[in-house]
Amino acid sequence: MANQQRGLATESIFKRVYTAVTAFLLLLIEKETWQALARWVLWKVIPKRRRIHKVMQELKPLAENAPPEMHALREEVFSKSCLELPKPQDIEILLNILNHVEQPMGYEQIFFAALYPILIKRDLEAIGITSETPHRLEVEVGYLGHNEDYFFWVFEIDANRKMSLNTQLQVREEQREDKRYVVYTLGGTGLVEEDFAAYAEQWLLNTPRLSLALPLLATAYADQWILNTRIYFAHILNDLKKRNYKVTAESIPDFERGRLSILRHLSLLRINRRQFRSSRRTR
Repeated sequence: MANQQRGLATESIFKRVYTAVTAFLLLLIEKETWQALARWVLWKVIPKRRRIHKVMQELKPLAENAPPEMHALREEVFSKSCLELPKPQDIEILLNILNHVEQPMGYEQIFFAALYPILIKRDLEAIGITSETPHRLEVEVGYLGHNEDYFFWVFEIDANRKMSLNTQLQVREEQREDKRYVVYTLGGTGLVEEDFAAYAEQWLLNTPRLSLALPLLATAYADQWILNTRIYFAHILNDLKKRNYKVTAESIPDFERGRLSILRHLSLLRINRRQFRSSRRTR
């Protein structure tokens, strides 16, 4: 009886090894696997990687009930977004904003991390807002208009709220002193229809989910998260333009800022001269 049990245990071990090797060989056949491996190797040799990896370690730990694959997915999206940021200070700012959320689930941080490089390219400023609501990231986004007036709106990104690319915008108006602004209530889950368990079953032949496969799965899904987040942001921009927010398509160069400053200064001089001449005539 004991020998029979040992034989069954040995057969079970060989079966598991055979299943894992077969699954690995099937993964190598797929084009997506080679692309994921190429991106992983490229990420390892980039000099900027060490600084980004060091900053990544300062992210708040995810909540206990966060999905296990969310750790790898959050790190993948964060690192890809950081590679798009031109200055090291922008990476630190992104880290500070993401750490404003209490008990992060990961979805809310992924949404804003994917969006942040686009905000920088559009010359928009982002400020994290402290919130006592768990799993919700609140961020104020704004810019200075040509008249040096500050325009802003707020994102409320709730990891417990479902949202797809077809979800209608949920907007409300708020008042802060003499400023009226809008608040966009956004979701975290559902923007990408990911099912890591089903994906693992398909390629790992019904074996238990392997921790070794999670980085590859995260790499495969990270690009889709970034793409869908930015597509949804385009809907927000269209809504802002309807509300008379002027959102620049690209960042304003330094020489353009200087030119606008000079033009404003000359306009003020002309107004002062007219007022001076008018006052002399009325005497």
